[in-house]
This record gives sequence, structure tokens and C-alpha cells, in this order.
Amino acid sequence: MSLKFPEIFFGNINQYSSKLDLSNDSKRIFLIADENTKSCIDRIEINSLKDGKLCILGAGEEHKNLSQIETIWSFLNRHQASRNDHVYIIGGGVICDMGAFAASTYKRGVPFSLVPTSLLAMVDASVGGKTGFNFNNLKNNIGTFSQPTAIYCDSQFLNSLKMDEKMAGMAEVYKHAIIGDRELWNYLSNNSIETLDFETIIKKSTQLKYNIVKRDPFESNERKKLNLGHTVGHAIESYLLNKNTSTLHGFAIAYGMILEAFISYKIGHSTKSIAEEIKVELTRFFKHFIEFNIDIDHVIDLMLNDKKNNTSKINFSLPKDIGEVQIDVELGKNEVQAILKEFNI
Repeated sequence: MSLKFPEIFFGNINQYSSKLDLSNDSKRIFLIADENTKSCIDRIEINSLKDGKLCILGAGEEHKNLSQIETIWSFLNRHQASRNDHVYIIGGGVICDMGAFAASTYKRGVPFSLVPTSLLAMVDASVGGKTGFNFNNLKNNIGTFSQPTAIYCDSQFLNSLKMDEKMAGMAEVYKHAIIGDRELWNYLSNNSIETLDFETIIKKSTQLKYNIVKRDPFESNERKKLNLGHTVGHAIESYLLNKNTSTLHGFAIAYGMILEAFISYKIGHSTKSIAEEIKVELTRFFKHFIEFNIDIDHVIDLMLNDKKNNTSKINFSLPKDIGEVQIDVELGKNEVQAILKEFNI
């Protein structure tokens, strides 16, 4: 059976009202949002969604847990949702991940669509079919692969974001540029958060990830490139969460890319100039957002538990150049420890 991929719709979601109302006819509609993104629902002028039953979750990474998943399941159970109905998940990366997981496992899967409201969710979390939540303080430790029916990327929702949330989303845009788009990298390097054309970068960044996912939906080969920055980044994110000094996902990934570029240079996979170019540009753009106080030894211990590892070694996707990434680079704990401690000298 061939895997069906979602269609991605760009622009104001309300322009698709007739299409959605027709599609939703005779279905019961369920909406999942959080305390921050429920305000976005007021901007949606689509009758079938206005009439939907609403489930509100706690906002933030600290709520990305099994308890919230159970809240969604209980909500769907209480309203006797069936596989003939449809769930619309409206929010940032946390809500997209959790809502999609709950929908994909409730009654073995009810159809769902994603309405990402943050930049991070538009260019990353909503695309690719990965769902999940954090378990035992490990990032996205439980999850599924499950594709949505559709994704609606409406940049109007970015107007409600705080500056740090917009900035955090840019980490994934930079990641996609390093993976396969030198032109996008050059554009980012010549702009600031205030001068970016978000309509353009959302389309370019989303399409790059979408094309990779279509070629490798279950991350057996090329899709592993998308893990750039995430081996170190997820460990930093988990470490800071454990210390009650949590940061936004994108900032951990931005710093993760800097450290992984340095690792790549030190093991001979890239040049010093490439590592320096990545460090200088990401430091210029993200500034104080990535000035973390971390314990390298603890972060490495968390990296050893990374779900991407297949052996006792740590698995990386490392940059070779802007536009080229090497997957499945396995390094031992001691080697990684020595390199990262050298970086921090």
C-alpha cells in the first residue's frame, strides 16, 4: 500500500472555507489547541470549524507529557469520536506533536489535519508525520509516524507570536538551508528577523523538508539529514528542562548545530572555515538566545539515550558544507566528550 502524503496549503486559511466545509460535511469536528493558541481560532472563519468541539491543553514544553495525551483521549472518548470524524490540531510544535500522536493512536487512528501557528511548527513540526511526547524527561521518546490529511500554513498567525518564538522557529529554517539550500543560507545571512520575507522562507523551507520526507518517510536513509543539530540540541533541551531552566526548542537546536559543526570539523568531515561560518552566522542571528550554561558531561549522558542511536555510540548527522550533510556518523562517548570540552575552552 502506498503512503498518502498530505497536501500543504499556504496563505490565509479562510480562503479554503468552502473546500473545508464541503469536506467536513456529515463529520463531527474536534479542535485541539492550548491556552496560548486558542486565540488563533477566533481568526478562523470556517463554519465547520467554528462548530467543532474544543479541547484546550496546557501550553509549553513542560506539558508535552502523557497526562496531556490522556486529556485528549478522554476528550475524544467523552464525545464518542469515531474514525469517520476529523480532528484539527491548532498550535505550535508541542501541540502538533501531541495532538497528532493522540489522534494517530485513538481507535487506531482518526483522521487529523494540522494548522500550525508558530514558525517552528510551520517549517518543521507539522511536516513529516512524526508525532510524540516527552517521557521520563527524554525528548519525544514515545511517538509514531502518522501523516495528517492536510497542513494549513497561514503566516497571519505569526503576528501573534512573541519575538523569541519567531526567533526560535528560524533555527529550523537555518537547518534546512545547511542541509540543502545555499541560496537560502545566503539570503538569511544578509537579513535580520525584521527584514525577512516570511511567506517566501516558509514555502522554501517547508518544501525542502517535504521533498526529503516523501523520498524517505520512515527515516531509513536521507531523512536522517533532518536530524542535524538535534543529537546535541535535544540533549541540551532535556538537560535544561531537568534543571527547570528550559529554553525553546529552536534555540537548543541552533546551539546544537554550532557544536555539531565543530565536531564535524574536528573529525575531518568538514573544514574549519565551514564550522566557523556556521558558528559566526548562527551566533550573529540568535545572539543571547543561545548563551547556555550547560554541563557537558550531563549533556553527553543524555545524548547516549538518544532514540537515533543504534549502538553504544552516539549517532550524528553532521554538516560537510552548506548544502551537504553526512548521516550516520557514530562516535564514542569519550571522543565526543574530548571534542566538546575543547570547544568550551
